[in-house]
Order: sequence, then structure tokens, then C-alpha cells
Amino acid sequence: METVVVTGANSYLGIALVERLSQMNISVHIIARPKSDISRLIQRAPNVNIHTYNGKQSSLEKLLEESHPDTIFHLAGKYYREDKPEYITSLIDSNITFGSQLLLASLNSSVKNFINTGSYFQFSGHNESAVNFYGATKNSFNEILNYYSSLEKFLSTTLIIFDTFGPNDWRQKLFHTITKAIKTNEVMPIPAGNIPMYPVYITDVIDCYILAAQKLESKPNEMINKCFAVRGDEETSIHEIIRTFEQVTDKKIYTEIGAWPASTREIKNIWLGSTMSDWSLKYNLAEGIKKIFEAHNEGN
Repeated sequence: METVVVTGANSYLGIALVERLSQMNISVHIIARPKSDISRLIQRAPNVNIHTYNGKQSSLEKLLEESHPDTIFHLAGKYYREDKPEYITSLIDSNITFGSQLLLASLNSSVKNFINTGSYFQFSGHNESAVNFYGATKNSFNEILNYYSSLEKFLSTTLIIFDTFGPNDWRQKLFHTITKAIKTNEVMPIPAGNIPMYPVYITDVIDCYILAAQKLESKPNEMINKCFAVRGDEETSIHEIIRTFEQVTDKKIYTEIGAWPASTREIKNIWLGSTMSDWSLKYNLAEGIKKIFEAHNEGN
């Protein structure tokens, strides 16, 4: 792995991956839309090569011809939890059309390995349909990926990402909300029911991406056309995560149960799936939370 292309590079996971690849002295090229905000990325990886995607197939073909990558990390995607008519076009464009254009461009390029990013929202239960339209679009792209991979021009694998957390996370998700509640002493709304979670610290997630690329080269039979879960070892819940935050910070978190609105369709039996061999967590929940506040204190 010498030269790579990363999509979704301005996302929380994308920035961490680009930073790690740059630290490994790998030439990193990213694909950005004209109006993408890449300021956070540039702060962490100032030497990254930036290419603009204008919505046309030709722009991706030109990018791959100029950068000559051996590996693509496909993290780009659009997420909406609820299904609304105004979300459909955006979800299809980001989660199906763009990725399909990239796969087609990869066929006659230098690309040897393609690491795709999936979500556990693709499964509402054991071998059941997607949780929402977002999950359905991710499933659809997986089918397209399998088709292009069957043409034997490149190898592919998919990482199914569960809940992730780490320092400097701006996403309006659970760990960000808890961290904010600790700093402000505001009452935190939480769901009434128990929602199973398998959170993974950001460093462990990036380790898995790097290992997937390495194993596609060294042990392809273990990897090609398979989906691997990137999740914690043990099930936890929002209540348990809040208690762990309280133990790590020695601060009380005030909550209002039921104030967080329930989704129209919840995951019945969370899909676990197999994790990749040779990959394991370096940070448990408490250690990861401690890292969040260590980074915050260093920033101040």
C-alpha cells in the first residue's frame, strides 16, 4: 500500500484515517465535492492531495489516472435516521450513485483493493431487512460492489461500522451529547427503552481499516466479498455508558428518561456478525472515555 484514495475524508472517521495513513508515509488523495468543508481535515493532514468531484464520471476517471492508487478506502455516505421524501434523492446520490461511478472508474485503473464502509443499520435483525432507507441504500451498494468485484479487476471487502467515539468528535451523537452534559451540567434527554450498543474507540476503528487493506494483499481469501463487524466485544447500553462517564470523570450526569424521541423503526435484534481475525480492541469503554477528556484538557 503506497498510494490510496479516501472518500468521505472530511468525516470524523475519514479525518482519522487520512491522518493515520499520512503518518505511515502513504500518499493520500481525497475526493471532495466543490462545497465540502475540509478545514478540519487540513488541520490534521495538511499535505493531503485534494481532488474535486463534480458529479461526473469523467472527474473520477481523471483522478484515478492522475493519482494511480493501489487502494481505495470508501467512507463517503449520507445518513438520515428517519425516512422522509426529501431525503431520498440525497441518499441515493451519496450512497449509491457516487460509489457506483467510483467502482466503474476503478475497473480500468491501477486500483487493486477496495475497502467499503457499511453500517449495522443495514440489518434490522438476524438476516432481516434494513432498519431504514439509509440502510437499504447501503445494502444496494453492497450488491453493486459484489457485481464489480466479480469482474476480477480488483479485490473488495466491507467493514460494518457500529457506534464509534473518540476525542474532538463534533457529531451530534451519544458520546458528544454526554460530554456536553458533563461540561454544562445540562439535563440530558435519553430514550425510555434499552438500546443495545457495541461502541468502538476511534483508534481501534482505524486499526481495522489499515488491517483490512493489508489482509486484502496478504490473505485475500479471508477477505474478498465479505462483511466484517467493527464493534465492541460486549453489549452495553446508554445507561451503562453514562455510568462509565460518571466513574471516569467523577461527575454526576442528570438525565430525563423518555425525553429523547423514539425512532419509527428500532433494531429488533442487533446484527453482530464476525469480526476480522487478527483485529482486537486496544481500548475498552472506560479507557476510550478517559482519552476523550485527556485530549480536551490538552486542548485547553
